[in-house]
Amino acid sequence: MIARYEQSVLSGKSQVTVQRYGGLQNLPHWHIESELIFAEKGSAEVMTENTVYALSEGGCVFIRSGAVHYIKAETDSIISVMKIDSQLISSAVGMQTPVCPLLESRYPIADIFEKIRQEISAGEKYYEVVCAGLVTAMTAEIFRNEKTEALNSSSESTAYKELLRLIGEHYTDITFDEAAEFMCFSKPYFSKYFRRMSGMTFSEYLNIVRVSEAVKLLSRGDLSAGETALAAGFGTIRSFNRIFKRYTGFTPMELPDDFVFIGGSRENGKDGFDPTLPLSRIL
Repeated sequence: MIARYEQSVLSGKSQVTVQRYGGLQNLPHWHIESELIFAEKGSAEVMTENTVYALSEGGCVFIRSGAVHYIKAETDSIISVMKIDSQLISSAVGMQTPVCPLLESRYPIADIFEKIRQEISAGEKYYEVVCAGLVTAMTAEIFRNEKTEALNSSSESTAYKELLRLIGEHYTDITFDEAAEFMCFSKPYFSKYFRRMSGMTFSEYLNIVRVSEAVKLLSRGDLSAGETALAAGFGTIRSFNRIFKRYTGFTPMELPDDFVFIGGSRENGKDGFDPTLPLSRIL
């Protein structure tokens, strides 16, 4: 898992896509598209801009292009996610972003999402134009009512992205102390910072990265469980078996041939990965 950059889901002339999830949970990631996260049912915890927001039913969070974020929804929740070509956003509202990603006003987002889903599903002539028009009008309405500010980059956020890349490359031997030192944080502050930014502890995140690598190694079929444990960075076969089953629901020997834990990184690191954890359900 070299990158924490999410692969693009837009293709061709399409400038928008919508997906519904049950119990959506994913790893911290970013992407070039902007994103609207809408709680259709239930609630979720959404981290973006170095802040954790409580997303309640009917609420919506705007994620700007390049912003590190994660979603941790309740098991019985339904979360709709719309990814929007950032050029479409910038052509409508310029280089602005809401001051508070958690939108303060309520909008007919559920209706817009459903209209776009229907247009994409039907695939009739000019559906891309219709979808772009719906998104542009919705974006204009949101930015008209919300307090906005000019986009700016954070050096701390840049360092965090680099740390995730570093963990992805050195997952076998990187330590908590080394990660804290990389961020130039004290260990207590780094512990709190990483949990806020990732929705999990450093150890939990590292174990997910290692399990993801172990799943890929086991799928190749040329390593034993013990060899896989060592190659993925686990100190003992006992801890490997315990952690592997905790996150996949299977022992290494029981793992189905077609099992996918999370989307893996690509060899060139440019196409990114799918950050969605397996307990999420696509509806």
